[in-house]
Formats: sequence, C-alpha cells, structure tokens
Amino acid sequence: MSGLRIEGNVSGNVAEVNDSNQIKVVPETDAAANPENVGAVRFFSENDSGEATGTPYLASPETDDDYRLRVGADTLLDIETFNYTAQNTGKHTYASSTLTITYSTSGLTTNGSGITTTGTAATWGTYAEFPILGSTNTFLEFEASFSNAVVSNFSLDFGLFRRGGSSPYAPTDGVFFRLNASGLFGVISYNGAETPTPAFTFSYTDNHKYQFIIALTQRGVEFWIDNVRYGSIKTPSGQGQPFLSATLPVSIRHANTGTTSAVLQMNVNNYSLSVGGSVFNRSLSELGNAALGSYQGLSGGTMGSLAFFANSSNPTAAVPTNTTSTVLTGLGGQGWETDTLAVTTDGIICSYQNPLGTVSVQGKRLKVKGVRISSFVQTTLTGGGYNAVFSLAFGHTAVSLATPEAVNTKAPRRIALGGYSVASGLVALTQLPDVVVSFQNPIYVNSGEFIAIAKKKVGTAPSAGVIAYYISFDYAWE
Repeated sequence: MSGLRIEGNVSGNVAEVNDSNQIKVVPETDAAANPENVGAVRFFSENDSGEATGTPYLASPETDDDYRLRVGADTLLDIETFNYTAQNTGKHTYASSTLTITYSTSGLTTNGSGITTTGTAATWGTYAEFPILGSTNTFLEFEASFSNAVVSNFSLDFGLFRRGGSSPYAPTDGVFFRLNASGLFGVISYNGAETPTPAFTFSYTDNHKYQFIIALTQRGVEFWIDNVRYGSIKTPSGQGQPFLSATLPVSIRHANTGTTSAVLQMNVNNYSLSVGGSVFNRSLSELGNAALGSYQGLSGGTMGSLAFFANSSNPTAAVPTNTTSTVLTGLGGQGWETDTLAVTTDGIICSYQNPLGTVSVQGKRLKVKGVRISSFVQTTLTGGGYNAVFSLAFGHTAVSLATPEAVNTKAPRRIALGGYSVASGLVALTQLPDVVVSFQNPIYVNSGEFIAIAKKKVGTAPSAGVIAYYISFDYAWE
C-alpha cells in the first residue's frame, strides 16, 4: 500500500516529516491577524538538555484557576564565603581525628595537612539546621575544586546531612554528593540506609572550580554540576521524604578509610542555601542575622559575643576619656566608670568599631535600631551633684570623639539619647533611671567606622565613686 501524500491544493508544496515519521508543523506565527488558526500546544520548559543523563529533563509550568502562571522566588537562608584564615566558631563546628580542615584566603580545604594515614577523618558544618518546606524546592550550592584524581581508600561527602558523632564521622541521615574511588555520585541517607545514584559521567580537571548543586523536595533529589543534571533519586515509596530528619545542617566530611594512594583535597570557596517557590517576608537585616549570626562576630573577625561581659567577675573601673575607650570596649555589655571626669567633657562610656572590610573580613553595615543604658552606683559618690547627658556617636573613622571631618576621615555624628540626675553623695547600689531609645529610622554604621555612647556632666563632678553600666544595642547586619 502506497503512503499518503499531503500536498497543498494551491501551492503544490508537500508536508515534510522528521526521522521519527512525525509531520513537521509550524504553529501560527501571527495570532493577532489569524486567531482562528491558533491551536492548543502543551507548554514545557527544558530544565536540562540531557547532556549527562541522555534524557532531556522537561517540566510543565502551572496555571491557577484565575489564569495566572505560578511563579516562585528564591529566598536565601545561608551563605558563606571562605576568604579568611580562621574558623567562624560562632557559625560553624568542626571535629577531627588527625586529618584536618584548614582555612586560607583561597578557601576552606579538607585534609589541609595532606596526610594519607589510614583511620583519619574530619567533619565540618553549620550549627544552624534548615528545613524542607512543603512543596518548595531547597537548593544547596558549593563552589569547589579537587586537587587530584580520585584515590583509593578515601571518602568525601558534602551536602545536607547529620554528621556522625565520632570518627570517621559518617553521615547518619541526609542528602549529599560523595566522591570516592568509584567516582562522584549522589546519595540519600534515610536514618543511615543509603540509596546512591550510579557514578556520574563526570570527570573533573584538578583545581578547576565547579558549581555543585543539590536540589531537593519531599519527593526527590537532583544533583547538578555546572547547570547540568547528572543524577536524581526519587524518594523511595516507603518514605515520606528523602531523609528522616525534619531539618539538616550543611556538612562536609573527609575520611581516609585506609592508607590512600595519594593526597586528595577539596577546596571550597563558598556555599549558599536557598528555598525556591515561596516568598518570605524577611528584611535584609533579618536575613543578615540569620546568615551571619545574631549578636556575634563576623567571619574573618573577632569570634564570640560582641558585647563585653567578664565571666564570673566584675569589670575594673576606669575614668573615661574623650579620645580612647577605657570603660567598655564592645558593642554593649558591662563596664564601670570611675565618675571623676570633669564637667563639660565628653567621656566615652562604650565604644565599638565595625570591622573594616578586607579581602578576608566581611565588610557589613551595622544597622542599629535601639539602645538601652542601665546604670547604678557601684561605689558611693563623694560630692558631685550633676545631670548626666548621654549621646550616641557614630560614623567616626577613629575611636576619638575629636576625629575631624576631612576628605579621608569622618567626625562622629551625634544623636541625643537623654539623661538623668545624679545627686551629690549617692550611696552604693542606688539604681539610676534607664535610658531607652528606639529609632524609627535606623542608624547605619559602615565597615571600619565606630559607634559609641558618650556621657557629659552638667553640674559638679564627684571626687570619687563608681557608676556601673549595662548597655545593650538592638542591631543587625546588612
């Protein structure tokens, strides 16, 4: 039986087919002029061409009942750039058994000491844990490289997982990339029961930076490298999600399970974690505190609390000055003032420098939303009788309140905070009124600049006595 020939009755042109014997069709290109010719065509997006898996990865957009396309925005949950030389102990935790993880301006390096010894391991990760949120997508991205071809007797895991409590710190639950002698592949661990992908058709160039992405939902996980999907795992039928935990930390684990044939290191420049598909009402300052840490030092800077509180001891009293910080150095905390500074002289009660941004220290703006000054008489005052006037000084480029305004320096900006009266001869433990100020329009302090609380007396200065201060700032990082 002969084939059916389709031919235009006017043009005489025939229809063409492709190699699968499908008729080649061009939809109407001028819908405005020829609306009656427009037919229905299913709409798909190509998320991945199938370069690595051999099968294109298509997805169809969704339209709601009011004909609106469903769209989603990414919300950043955590981010870190490793361009500093010491661990951010306020944000990350680390455990090791001989094998080390080191820091430099070039990044975080696993097996930093370059050992091949059997039975050695190290693990690193965030204190914070992050959830899967309903129908949203969670994305974890690493920018990283490997120093050598795969070697025998080692395992390197990086992703979202619970770290084992003791060496070799094997993941106990989560989803992650794994590199070992068999190659690079993806793994989901459900309370320790692992489901891996086949080894990826991926070979890397030593010390070349790649983008590794884990994209996960409750129904499955995808593993991407440089925007190419190399593997995926559907959530096993008996599980409600890929792993058992409701939340997981960002984690890395490197272990030598035997004597390795050579040294292999992973160098990580940064990671980021975000949620796509849902919009959160989160301000930049809230995001900053979530990603960078609340009321603690920034990566590359001084670790720990930024407010000064001596543990189980009291401060040493000091006379404040106009040019140095002698009473309390920190972003709030506890300080004691020997209350003998002359009247009309501004004394620095509390001072803090927002770390100057460098290649290895994050340069963040300090957003101050409020201040509280609590105080009492610590040691009975001798004489005196004055009004205390407090001001907030900020933006100056040196600790001194006399810093001039010039082309490369800034004088302090001032805001009056209020004050109280201090009677002559006040006895010890007399509580003084709190000074509390909230700023409807926040104050911003740039990296490298100072913020300070200054006190000025109007009246008569005591000849002896101590005032104790407890100062707090309501602040965030942007």
